[in-house]
Amino acid sequence: MYYVDKYIKELHRIKCKDDRQNVLRLDMNENPIGLPAEFVERVRGKITPELLAAYPVKEELISLIAEHNHIGRDGITVTAGSEEAMRLIFQTFGEEGKEILTAFPTFEMYDVYSKMFGMSHVTVDFDDEFRIDAGEVLAKINDDTGIIILLNPNSPIGTAFTEKEFRAIAEKGARHHSIVVVDEAYHYFYDSTAMELASEYDNVIVLRTFSKLCSIAGLRVGYAAADPQLIHYIENAQSTFNVNNVGLLFASEILKNPQMMDELIRIEREGHAWIYNKLCEKGYHAFSANGNYVLFYPVISSGDLILKLKEHKIWVRDYNKGVLKGWIRVSTGDKESMKKFFDALVICDK
Repeated sequence: MYYVDKYIKELHRIKCKDDRQNVLRLDMNENPIGLPAEFVERVRGKITPELLAAYPVKEELISLIAEHNHIGRDGITVTAGSEEAMRLIFQTFGEEGKEILTAFPTFEMYDVYSKMFGMSHVTVDFDDEFRIDAGEVLAKINDDTGIIILLNPNSPIGTAFTEKEFRAIAEKGARHHSIVVVDEAYHYFYDSTAMELASEYDNVIVLRTFSKLCSIAGLRVGYAAADPQLIHYIENAQSTFNVNNVGLLFASEILKNPQMMDELIRIEREGHAWIYNKLCEKGYHAFSANGNYVLFYPVISSGDLILKLKEHKIWVRDYNKGVLKGWIRVSTGDKESMKKFFDALVICDK
């Protein structure tokens, strides 16, 4: 019998196999309309046969990321989305038998990676008011804590820790030899950042992605920022050419266009405010914090509403356990997309 890693063998994974083309995608926090068409056409003109034939070189993007965040180049590694960075962190620092500590609910892949690498998953739950106690997080950090995961802001709820709380967690993590990961996938929808901590503490890693605001989820580009020694260890586990040239090109061009990024933020904020206000006006129990998403509690069951909205080619996300059981999360974007969703909701949720 051939060998299969015992943790991989026992994993239960749910893969998305649905055709998500030609629908209004409001279920995974993508930009529903994507980048401006004229920008895409201009960058596409730079895709040459030579570019596609060559192995990728990340140096230009690394320099742009360093300038963008005011950090050193040797503290950055570019990855295939921030999700690859997560896996590399577990592969590099995830000691079998140790614990990972996260809020709950949080991004589901952290639980998957804990199981994949033989770690126990310890959580601090949000309460019914969608609050989380940083003191409880601190209390659960001990010598068994291998990796602490903090989202800034959290997905799917959207709240965030304060800088003082981040520092307290980073410092206690350091005393117990724990790696602290601050996932900033939704940074551009929330101004505060822990990037400075990645330069100050030698146990803090900050993750960013080009999938959300930057709207190139299909190209899989992200990065980790940390102490250069941590980056060195992560890159030891990294494949030689892990990000493709087209992704590197688009990510670089996006960072060269800060005005476009500002406009993408403005468009999302306009749509976000519009749909949240409409949900409240309609009498829904709705919740809006940070991130490009809002939560609301539907009239009919969340599962039934999901199916009815799919008949209108609109996809949203529901939850079946914990504090969010029965809630719907809607990715927010431009006002027209939000209007299309709301018009369908009025028809379906009754």
